[in-house]
Amino acid sequence: MVKVSIFVPVYNEEKIIRGNIKKIVGATRKFIKNFEIIVVNDASTDGTLDELKKVEGIKILNYNNGPTRRENLAQSFKKAKGDIIAFMDADLSVDLRYLKELICNVENGADIAIGSRYGGLKAKRESKRLVISFVYNKIMRILFLTKIKDHQCGFKAFKRELLPIISGMGFDNKRGWFWDVEFLARAKRAGYKIKEFPILWVRSERKSSFNIKRELRMIPYVISLRFKGFN
Repeated sequence: MVKVSIFVPVYNEEKIIRGNIKKIVGATRKFIKNFEIIVVNDASTDGTLDELKKVEGIKILNYNNGPTRRENLAQSFKKAKGDIIAFMDADLSVDLRYLKELICNVENGADIAIGSRYGGLKAKRESKRLVISFVYNKIMRILFLTKIKDHQCGFKAFKRELLPIISGMGFDNKRGWFWDVEFLARAKRAGYKIKEFPILWVRSERKSSFNIKRELRMIPYVISLRFKGFN
């Protein structure tokens, strides 16, 4: 029987986290018998950890610091016991009705499945972020020939056999927001099959932690990876 490990990264989500994790558990239980929910608490400074401890049947991983949240999440994948590893945002910006499709895409032959906010369904997003995301994804498609419309959507699943690719990426603060693109580009280069499917994404009411000035630090790394090649 296939086992699925679902990771949920969190940061300062005390108001919603207990209810949302319970929703994820309930939705997963409807179509998977063998699964684990692993919550990655990334240096929250509010009561998030206390709220998580009130939820039964989940695992909690705590980070007090680290290069970036995505890097810490990637390190946490090593703790997975599942044959399929997935991750999704704690704010449920992607409706849970897509969770079954995400996992089934991997069960049915894809090595990686990713939700796409540009797949024909209307994503409710602020115009500034929409433009930045669209331009960024277009540039990444050109540079790395991925043919992927939405590299950054935090709704992905992949086979356990791809863990060495993630380990090979290292653990540092060079890539920032670029982590998803590098993972997908490396997987595509290695011949893995990537399935992108449309999802409806609704912007959370909480303030985004995205900072474009901070993410500009990844430019030298991206250029180096593109023109010097992968290790």
